[in-house]
Amino acid sequence: MILPSVLDVLKPAVGPSSSHTLGPLRAAEDFLARIDGVPGGRIEVVLYGSLAQTGRGHLTDVAIAAGLGGYRMNEASDRTIRTVHDAVSESRCILAGDRTIAFAPSRDIRFDPSFAGVPHPNTLRFTLRNQRGEITLSRVYLSVGGGRVVGVSSVKGGRRSGVKAVSMKHVIETCRRRRLSLADWVLDAEHTGFGHSRATLMFSMADLWHRMRSSVRAGLRHRGILPGGLGLARRAADLHDRHQGSLQASLLSDHATRASIYAIAVAEENAAGGAVVTAPTCGSSGVVPACLLAVQELRDLDDSRIHEALLVAGLVGAAAIAKASIAGALVGCQGEIGVASAMAAAAACFLLGGDVEAQIDRAAETALEHYLGLTCDPVGGLVQIPCIERNAAGAVSALHAAELALLSGGRDRVSFDATLEAMHRTGLDMPSQYKETALGGLAAIPDLDRDGIPDLETHGTSH
Repeated sequence: MILPSVLDVLKPAVGPSSSHTLGPLRAAEDFLARIDGVPGGRIEVVLYGSLAQTGRGHLTDVAIAAGLGGYRMNEASDRTIRTVHDAVSESRCILAGDRTIAFAPSRDIRFDPSFAGVPHPNTLRFTLRNQRGEITLSRVYLSVGGGRVVGVSSVKGGRRSGVKAVSMKHVIETCRRRRLSLADWVLDAEHTGFGHSRATLMFSMADLWHRMRSSVRAGLRHRGILPGGLGLARRAADLHDRHQGSLQASLLSDHATRASIYAIAVAEENAAGGAVVTAPTCGSSGVVPACLLAVQELRDLDDSRIHEALLVAGLVGAAAIAKASIAGALVGCQGEIGVASAMAAAAACFLLGGDVEAQIDRAAETALEHYLGLTCDPVGGLVQIPCIERNAAGAVSALHAAELALLSGGRDRVSFDATLEAMHRTGLDMPSQYKETALGGLAAIPDLDRDGIPDLETHGTSH
């Protein structure tokens, strides 16, 4: 196993889903680069498993068309994945170098919901055919979570750069022996494993924090109805206004309430297909920025401290990827909101002066353990219900875990490493209908009334 870079955990993205939108977009970009010079006149794409079952709600087909159509994440233009998709749909072709290749998204993207014989729940195949229909190039990709995509050939063999997968216990022992902070350990590991200099990495953290704050601001500014068939209204702006003007005593502290509203703001931006930062996924992108912004406001911290905290959050997310998974289609929402809450708890504890062993590790473990078994059940296949409010819950849980860890003395009886192992086993045991297929949990409730509330009298209640 390889410990990924923190830049693979925290990275710019477009919503609504890292595994179902960003991953397929990157796969399409890679395939487009590979067909240069290969004879062929038509591209076909097949989506399998979870990508097929919730792909339309997650804009998977839109992202694939955009990637083949030349869209790039960091391009400086007004193009969005939807505008590029629409242009490709109208022209029914893409440009590859100096030639055009036939590709009509409605005809050439096929949805196969079967899991039989596929190496991962999020599997997609790109095929290039010549004029006689013969295959000239075919490549299978796995969207493994957080927007990370691997080709099947790279999974079977070959060397990849990175840091040898180490336990958090090993990291803690190294920090204690060398008197390093967790942020310092990450900086050393990134330089050794990936060649990232301290200056480069800290510049990246500054850029990511700017993007995170921008997604909060955008979410607090935008109003209206979210795209998709649920007709769900955006409410972060109204929640923020009401909280600002409230004269009543709050059940939660002011900053905990702010964190929950900030998390909803980012989650709504993500649901609308806006710009976010995976942390570790798009669906859980509101938790980390919400907590860090709340702590920054509480303690009036300089941005440089937040940049260090992002390294800590990234390390926790990287450990989850190496030891378990962050893909909702593989382990459920415990791998998304659960891991995001652990990342935020560790980062908040770090900012508040927590000890690396007795408190930061404990904060991450406490946050994650209470999300074990959490299902991924997006209603209508959209990253809206219950995903948006889960971001708020994850943020408040993270702050609570950090607070408990700071007040507690000594090491916890259960480590973060052990909790990751439990999360992984739980996810593998979880039936597929509870893992981003929109076939179980809230997504399986047949009829929603006009207010979006299940009619329990019709469908029965449990006691």
